[in-house]
Amino acid sequence: MIPMTMTGGTGQEPERLWPAGAFALAGVLVALVPMAALHVIGDGVVDPLWHPISDYVVVGGGYALLAWAAFALAASCLLLSTGLRISGLPRPQTPARVLISAAAALVAVAVFPTHLPGTTAGIVSNIHRAAGGWVFVALPLACWMVARRAREVPVWKAMAPVLSWASGTAGILSAVFLLSYVPIVIAGSSGIPLLGGVERVLYAAVMVGLFATIRATRLAVEGARSSSGEVAQGATPAEFGQAA
Repeated sequence: MIPMTMTGGTGQEPERLWPAGAFALAGVLVALVPMAALHVIGDGVVDPLWHPISDYVVVGGGYALLAWAAFALAASCLLLSTGLRISGLPRPQTPARVLISAAAALVAVAVFPTHLPGTTAGIVSNIHRAAGGWVFVALPLACWMVARRAREVPVWKAMAPVLSWASGTAGILSAVFLLSYVPIVIAGSSGIPLLGGVERVLYAAVMVGLFATIRATRLAVEGARSSSGEVAQGATPAEFGQAA
C-alpha cells in the first residue's frame, strides 16, 4: 500500500486551477467603493431611505460611480461562471448561464442610466429598470441553483447551508422589492415605505450571496484538485484500488 498525499510528497500546496477567483472576489469588493462614495457625496441630496440607488445620477460624478460598480460586478459574474464549470459542481451550465445573463444586465444598467428625479421616465430609463430588476432576480437564483447542486457532492456539501441561507435571504428581499414596483407602474406610487432602504438591504444581501458563491467555488476548485491529486500522485489506479 502506497501512502497518498495531495502534494505528491513535495510539501507544496496544490496548484490552484482558478487564479481568476481572486479577481472575482476583488470585483465584489471594488463595487463597494463607489457605493460608499455615492452615499457620502449624495448626503443631503438623495435620501437613502426613500430614494433608489440609481437616483445618485443627480450628484456630480454619480453616473460614472454607478457604472463603475456595475462593471465590477459584471466582471465578477463572468469570472464566477467560468469557475463553476471547473469546480466539480454537478450540472454547472444552467447557473453559469444565469450569471452570464446577470453580467449582461449589469452592463445594460451601466450603459442606460435612469432618468433624473422629477422627470418623466423614458425608454433609456425603462431599460435601466428592467435590467436592474433582472440582476436582482438572476443573482439570488444563480446562488440558489449552486446551493441545491452543492448538496450532491462532498467537495461542495459543507458550503451548501451558507449558500442556501444567502440565496434565500436575497430572494425574499428581491421579491418584496420588485413587487413594490407594481403599484409604481400602475398608479405612479408605491405603498411600501422606505423603499430606498429596502433596496440597499437587498443590494447588500445580493453582494454577500455573490461573494459567498465565489469563495465557495474557489474552495471547491482547490478541493477537487486535492482529491484528484490523491489518486494521480499518491498511487497508480491498481494500487489505489488496493488502498481503498
